Amino acid sequence: MKTTLYLGTDPTQFEGRGRASGHLIHYPVIKIVPRPFDHPEIKHAYDDLKDYTHLLFTSKNAVKVFFGHLSLMKKNIEELKSKTVIAIGEVTAAHLAAFGLPASLVSKEETQEGVIKLLNGMDLDDAYFFMPRSSLSRPVLANFFSEREIRFQACDLYDTVSQVVEPRPDLSAVDEIVFTSPSTVKAFMEIFQELPKGKKCLAIGPITEQALREAMQVKESI
Repeated sequence: MKTTLYLGTDPTQFEGRGRASGHLIHYPVIKIVPRPFDHPEIKHAYDDLKDYTHLLFTSKNAVKVFFGHLSLMKKNIEELKSKTVIAIGEVTAAHLAAFGLPASLVSKEETQEGVIKLLNGMDLDDAYFFMPRSSLSRPVLANFFSEREIRFQACDLYDTVSQVVEPRPDLSAVDEIVFTSPSTVKAFMEIFQELPKGKKCLAIGPITEQALREAMQVKESI
């Protein structure tokens, strides 16, 4: 029986997509830490909530933290349904739907570049985007909006930090290791120091794959 080690925060979607077979071990090497709701930058971003024309969600974690804030603000979700809601990938879209706010547009590529492909060719002259995100988000979309002179508000809602959970799994008993983000690659290397030989390493998405490839190259060069 194949044993899979899953390093992300939530293996539900991975299992739901039929990728997991055999025995799955969930060992989260990262955790999501929401920033305080009264953080000045966050409060400032929410001041314009009624004015945004587009809500752009780059991860399922951004969705969760955002709706937590909506609850604190006692905002009615119906107020948001007139806006264009955009999700990076099906997982983020599924979390939006679960909160009662289905995505208007979903990028097939689960990357910021995939969202840009959706936006290219659209009339965005009067658009005002709100982009709740991780503090570790790449600047690709922000750069796109700036270059196109499209009004937007990026807001770092949470931090992603490494964590060591005891007991640590026995890597010798694992056949496959699933990395869900560049942060999981970084955290795994901090905890275990190296990628074990003879194990299949599966990266979810091209950005994670690039981070994993770079980690392998760094190790080989030492």
